[in-house]
Amino acid sequence: MNISFIFRKPLFPLICDLDGFVIAARSKRGLEKQLSKHKMSKDSFYSVIDRSGEGWAFYPKLMVISPLTTKKRWFKKEVIGMYNNRKNNASNTLYSEKSLSAKRFDTIFTEIVELLIKNC
Repeated sequence: MNISFIFRKPLFPLICDLDGFVIAARSKRGLEKQLSKHKMSKDSFYSVIDRSGEGWAFYPKLMVISPLTTKKRWFKKEVIGMYNNRKNNASNTLYSEKSLSAKRFDTIFTEIVELLIKNC
C-alpha cells in the first residue's frame, strides 16, 4: 500500500476516521500500516486531520490524501468527540471534555494520537 499526497503533504501526526474506526499515525509509513489493517469502501472518502487541525480527505480508490475537502478546520471538541465516539474503543477510554479552554489544540491532538497509537 502506497499513499500519495496531492498538492502538498499534511503535517504529521494524523488522525483518520474510517467510518467510526479512528486511527492515528506519526508518519506516512505508519499510516500505510494502519490503513492496511482496515477494510475500506473504494467508492467513498474518509476524513483526515493533521496536527494543525486542518481537514484532509483520504480517497482509497486512488490511494491519495488531498487538502480538498468540505471540512477544512477541526476544533478541539470535534476531535475529542471523534475519539470518544469511535467504534474501536475496546478499553472504553474517554478523553475529558473539561477545561478545554486551558489546553491548546496541539496538546489535545498529541495526547489523543498517543492514546490511539497505544490502543491500536
